[in-house]
Amino acid sequence: MIKNILNFKIFPAILLFAGSITGCLKDEGYDNGEYGSITGNTAGSKYVSIPAATRNPNVLGLVSKAGMQDVDLFSFSYDYEKAAESEITATVALNNALITDPAITILPTSAYAIPSLSQKFKVGQVISDPFKIQINTSLLDPAKKYGIAFTLSQVSDGIAIPSNLKNVIFTFTIKNKYDGVYSFRGRMDIPPDRSPDWVRTPFTYPYNVQLITTGPNTCKFYNEAFGQGFHPLMTPGTSGFGQTEATFTFDASDNITSVVNSYSPVTNGRAYSLNTSVSGSKYDAANKKVYAAYIMTQPGFAPMPLYDTLTYIKSR
Repeated sequence: MIKNILNFKIFPAILLFAGSITGCLKDEGYDNGEYGSITGNTAGSKYVSIPAATRNPNVLGLVSKAGMQDVDLFSFSYDYEKAAESEITATVALNNALITDPAITILPTSAYAIPSLSQKFKVGQVISDPFKIQINTSLLDPAKKYGIAFTLSQVSDGIAIPSNLKNVIFTFTIKNKYDGVYSFRGRMDIPPDRSPDWVRTPFTYPYNVQLITTGPNTCKFYNEAFGQGFHPLMTPGTSGFGQTEATFTFDASDNITSVVNSYSPVTNGRAYSLNTSVSGSKYDAANKKVYAAYIMTQPGFAPMPLYDTLTYIKSR
């Protein structure tokens, strides 16, 4: 009985002591305005921040097309216990000095426009409408990665800017409309002594493949199971054909005009060419399918026709 009474008296005391310790803890960085909470309910101090700054660099894939297209980059966060009670203006400055990766090309000024360097919080908002830029992706090289960066430089009403959430970096890869992840079904017309029987009948590949943008109207073939260069009908262990990387070129009407083996270096003499005896090699935009009939040739062997059907699954 005495033991139980002692425990009952000691337990509240422990809680009181623990609470007093917690109440004394202070976050000096936060209190000094060095960084914000991005929670939207900060008590006491007001901050405006860029939550996307926590993910630098932010990567976006853009479709290649002529003319300016609007691109939503980020939104600002108003970090306070209440939503905006009056209009608040946040302003950024272009700051490409933040981009230090040599693999990233600074987005050329000729290819983009910034409608406004400022964005407003409307009354009642804790997250602003998106900050936008406009980009003409047809002026960019799909083989390059581009970047642009901004620093939150000013907020109206003297609202603080946290140092850890004021710089934001975006990188862009340019994708044409054929780019994406696809399922694969195909066959190959090949002599019986050269390969397993299944390649001569329509074969559904159990893995996904990709078409990867290499230019405004070209894509190279990528096998998710074995990496670049291995066609599903010529994968390791099923044939001796090895690495052959098909690159498709499309015209303005979505017809495939050429197929080449772009694998580099091509040391085995294997080449691809469009099978002109078969019609219908094209991209079917309505059903998001690619139909490709082409021929592989290599020294000492008869030409081997391939027939691919790629069905779009998702963006890459």
